[in-house]
Amino acid sequence: MTRLRSHPCAVRFLGLLVLVSACESERELRPVIHTQVTAAGSCLAQAGTVQTVSGVQTAAFTNTSLADNTGIDASAAQWRTAAHISIRLGGGANVCFHGGETVGNLPPATTWSTALNYYAMVPDGPNVTVEGVRTFNRGDGVAFGSNAPNWTLRGAYVHYARDGCVENHFVFAGTVDDALLDGCFIGFASRPYQAVADGSGNVMTIQNTLVRLQPMDGVYTGPVPGHGAFFEWSATSPQLALYNDVFRADQPSNDGDEHMAPPPGKLAGCANNVMVWLGPGPYPEPLPSCFTLMTGAAGLDYWNQAVAQWKANHPPATADVGPPVVSLFAPAANATLTGAVTLTATAVDDRELAEVRFQLDGQDLGAATTTDLTPTKYTLPWDSRGSANGTHTLTATAHDAAGNSATAAGIPVTISN
Repeated sequence: MTRLRSHPCAVRFLGLLVLVSACESERELRPVIHTQVTAAGSCLAQAGTVQTVSGVQTAAFTNTSLADNTGIDASAAQWRTAAHISIRLGGGANVCFHGGETVGNLPPATTWSTALNYYAMVPDGPNVTVEGVRTFNRGDGVAFGSNAPNWTLRGAYVHYARDGCVENHFVFAGTVDDALLDGCFIGFASRPYQAVADGSGNVMTIQNTLVRLQPMDGVYTGPVPGHGAFFEWSATSPQLALYNDVFRADQPSNDGDEHMAPPPGKLAGCANNVMVWLGPGPYPEPLPSCFTLMTGAAGLDYWNQAVAQWKANHPPATADVGPPVVSLFAPAANATLTGAVTLTATAVDDRELAEVRFQLDGQDLGAATTTDLTPTKYTLPWDSRGSANGTHTLTATAHDAAGNSATAAGIPVTISN
């Protein structure tokens, strides 16, 4: 990426030109969309056989015996399957997987230990490249396999990954480029599966990428909603090279053995990164000088503009066929409700959520909720004195912008006024 030198207070992050008027403080940065990151040519252009997969797939794609230089064009394919691994590929060197979308259906109330077993994609093989894939609501986003040195993930949209957005547990060298990782329990996991594995001499590069940690209702440890950290790392994990990335966190990590900042002693290279911190107090860990810290409304605005630009540059190739996922978060099942209460649901969609409606015994309570409290929490203040005393069933229905809907499992509550 070309660095801007014509203005003494100009910085470029992820293709966004940020002009700091009169060298204002970092808290006052405002991004202006100026240029965009241009992705490299598709790996489908390499010499070799190309296979095409299209349409809605209800069974997993599994082929771990692909020949060298095989290309798989899945740009018109969508996976809606209950299989634990939606897409699994491997075999020879230089395999290319292009496009494709996997849509999960795990309710937000699913436990972390259950969600952990569902993978959107497990690519394997030397120099494997995955580009343009979109994943939603799986335990793990893209998890590279046991024989994937020098892997590449680019142009990917990983949304609402209930464990790791990108996993490199076999500690290979690899590159994440031009990705939107919007809702990760853990951002990048590269702690070795086996204690004997040592990838400390490898470098994992993350560049031109947006990554947000997502508070989940199902957690490994600690309070809910909660999440892990940006980096699940150890002494034998690879070195990190971080360039032109934007990170966002709204609260601290639940897990003390992970890293909200680049792991100490692991930076092989670092420049032009932004950390958007929307949580209370100071950022939980010291950040290196290659990061600009942004907070409050300025930080949120910066993140939102960066995401909007990324989505404009990467429109989906297929229609929205997946309904939202929704669970009631509060009150708890069998709760007794008295007077004014706040109803809360967790709802997420693979594209854009339009509204959430709460119902008592199948009848809507008040107006639809369209403004989320956090990226997933929808609330409705409700006066229970307008309903009869006794046992009732409370639920919530989420609708997306394409007209798809889903209703949370109902819970019994008792009204007592």
